[in-house]
Amino acid sequence: MLAETAPDANAALPGPPARPEVASAGDPDPLLNSYPAPRPVAGGRDRAIDVLRGLCIISMTTAHLAAGSWPWQVFHVAVLVDGAVGFVLLSGVVLGMTQYRTIERAGLPAARRRLLRRTGLIYVVNLGLCLVALAVVAGDSIRTAEIFRVESLDGPLPLVVAALTLKLNPHYTSILSLYVVLLLLSIGAVAALARHQVQVVVGCSFVLYVAGYLWPAVFTFPLYPGVAGAVNWATWQPLFMSGLLAGWYWHALPVRAALGSRAVLVSCIAFVLATGTLGWLLTHGSLAPWKSWVAQAFTEGKLAPGTIVMALAAVLVGYRACLVLVRVAYPILSPIARIGRHSLDCYVILSVAVLLLPGLYRYPPTGIVAIGVTFAMLVVMFCWSALRDWIARRSDAVPSRSARRSAERC
Repeated sequence: MLAETAPDANAALPGPPARPEVASAGDPDPLLNSYPAPRPVAGGRDRAIDVLRGLCIISMTTAHLAAGSWPWQVFHVAVLVDGAVGFVLLSGVVLGMTQYRTIERAGLPAARRRLLRRTGLIYVVNLGLCLVALAVVAGDSIRTAEIFRVESLDGPLPLVVAALTLKLNPHYTSILSLYVVLLLLSIGAVAALARHQVQVVVGCSFVLYVAGYLWPAVFTFPLYPGVAGAVNWATWQPLFMSGLLAGWYWHALPVRAALGSRAVLVSCIAFVLATGTLGWLLTHGSLAPWKSWVAQAFTEGKLAPGTIVMALAAVLVGYRACLVLVRVAYPILSPIARIGRHSLDCYVILSVAVLLLPGLYRYPPTGIVAIGVTFAMLVVMFCWSALRDWIARRSDAVPSRSARRSAERC
């Protein structure tokens, strides 16, 4: 009786919106209508999203280790958008899905605790990357100009403070600092969504974006104190929040209708092709009168509106393509999907490689050696992801074996 009458800790909080059945709208596409929900695997994963996240990691790996090579050209054919924006957007999608399910299953406090644990882990890993960077600089003074100048920090205490306050961001590693901030923002965003206050999330994200766009120096992560970096977290957060909203409402009619609409797909393909052509002309042609305007509309560090729209369009097109590929060739794509399932781990591996490899061996980024290094790094990522999956399977099997033994004793 006491358990039945005890107040529910989440009773005052309305739950996430009910998931309506998938319905057609406009001119529906039979492909998505044949999937009333994404094709899940064990644990509720969407294989198409995993493949797309894996492709984003491959794109980032070619950019960091083999810029200018033919694999880099293949994965950066759109020019104005790359794997990093897809990586952040899809991370928001997955977070929205997982937070929704956690709140459904265990309530908002449990979802908040899970999000805080995730944030803390990424924060600690980011501090570890700072230690790796410090070790590299201490052992190779030539790398100081590439990473950061320790002598500019006036002693160990300012160095520690800079690392703890996310003001130490070695080259190509600032996404982890970005993730820490985005996950902290997500705590408030998820709480608002659980109360059906989507307008609060959209409004706050918009205001923060405008502030970051107008005053970038305030919101941009420095390479180290006194030296500006490239990533403006206030202008990147709308991309992540867009993904968070899409993941949260993944089974709602508007999202499913957008994913299933042929008109939306054709429009996105046309937009990606047009902006990709514009980017190619910007970098290879003589589009001089428009270069300044295009650069302002499609910058990546201070994520411009054009880049956000193109990222949304490119990810939708990529997702639809991956749905088809997963149906017909998943065994071939499964290594990419495995990397995608552990994309943040793989990014950390890539960041460590970016810090360590130049001190061990320098190679031309456009040659066959660069391609070999990139492939080897992808193999390392795959092996690590396979190990993670094996450990997870073993952990899941332990309770089952214990339950069987208890049943046998009975």
